[in-house]
Amino acid sequence: MNIRFAVVAAASAFAALPSWGQGLQVGAGTNITLSGLLAVGVKQSEVTNTARPGMGKELRLDDNTSRVIISSTSKITDGWNVIFRIESRFQADVRPVDPAFPGTTLYSGNITGWADGDTWGGISSPYGSLMFGKSTLYYTDTISVGYLAPSLEAPGESYRIWDDNGLGTFNMLDQVTPINKTTGAAVGSSFTLGNTRSRNVIRFNSINYSGFDFSLAYSKNPDGDELKYTVNAPTAVPGTAGYLTRAYNAGGTIYAGARYNKGPISASLSYLDKKVNGGVTAAGYAGPQDLQAVRAGVSYKFPINLKVGVVYDNTSIDNAVIGTVATSEAAKRSVFEVPISYGWGDHAVYLTYSKAGDTSSRADTGATQLNLGYDYAMTKRAFIGVFYTAIKNEAKAHYTPFLSGSSLGGTTNSVTGENWRQIGFNINYWF
Repeated sequence: MNIRFAVVAAASAFAALPSWGQGLQVGAGTNITLSGLLAVGVKQSEVTNTARPGMGKELRLDDNTSRVIISSTSKITDGWNVIFRIESRFQADVRPVDPAFPGTTLYSGNITGWADGDTWGGISSPYGSLMFGKSTLYYTDTISVGYLAPSLEAPGESYRIWDDNGLGTFNMLDQVTPINKTTGAAVGSSFTLGNTRSRNVIRFNSINYSGFDFSLAYSKNPDGDELKYTVNAPTAVPGTAGYLTRAYNAGGTIYAGARYNKGPISASLSYLDKKVNGGVTAAGYAGPQDLQAVRAGVSYKFPINLKVGVVYDNTSIDNAVIGTVATSEAAKRSVFEVPISYGWGDHAVYLTYSKAGDTSSRADTGATQLNLGYDYAMTKRAFIGVFYTAIKNEAKAHYTPFLSGSSLGGTTNSVTGENWRQIGFNINYWF
């Protein structure tokens, strides 16, 4: 049977779906399928204070994580198959040789391209699938794509079109802002697992058990920087740059996720524990920035096709309250997200409200985000719509749009406490 693994806003889904891509039988029991996503939008964005240096407003065409997927199954025996997937990213708005950041020699082709998405090989069985390679862990959890298949329903955001800069899942649930110990203000932004595919992943995805499925994963080094057998600089001391905080072999990342979809109820629970591999500490940090995170959500879909959910995320980054004097205090914050959607015929509307609490109890370090969306199904796999996002940072907070500085030029020089808003006209075509 031709199968493909559904893509979820830059993520791997838990389960295999019947393919709508073009399948090709290349041998007895072996099939290859071509599928993917074209996602692009026209966007008007701006910041709404005057503290920012540089550009504060822009209109641009922007890619929303387009990709091409080649997947394959080869039968071993009844119920058992060899499987592989190659997901390659492309940008519909620029050429690979165009600068990813204005004025630099880092090109767009350096941040996307062949096999840059979830790419792995493995074995599927009557019990589940075991895969080895690059895989998205944690950060897309609770994004819902029930319009592709009921098994992919989830309690969080569920737009059929999206603006990747405006997804609250990325902008709020997956950001923690390190805090300056002296001023209590945010120092840039840290993203859960970098908001990208984790490398060196061994992953097991279960089959569906009457609405329940789960996933377990381990990576020795999800960042892919595997040459961290560094020695201390001669003058390095704890809390200063050049200090080796941990042996490479002492690190590692564990992930576990579970979902339930049956009837009108959808629920999700995820856990992540990352221990940094080797390397040196940045100045002001007392040690490695290990990360622990828990995310949970539940939703209910009423018979009138109204869906209401709630998502909670608690993330902590060790040693991320920093200053001139080394400290071991962690940067911690909690985020609540309330997504509401309603569909009728080929139309759907969406409202999502997200709120981040203060980081490590420092005053004025929280933020809120509001999303409003409308989309229309031109076919079962092609959607157009409008998408509005507004991020409001408190005076000492620093939450920024997803892909700031690479796909959205106006956010390159973002500053603490600034607000941001964007409206986009977008199209998604799953082929």
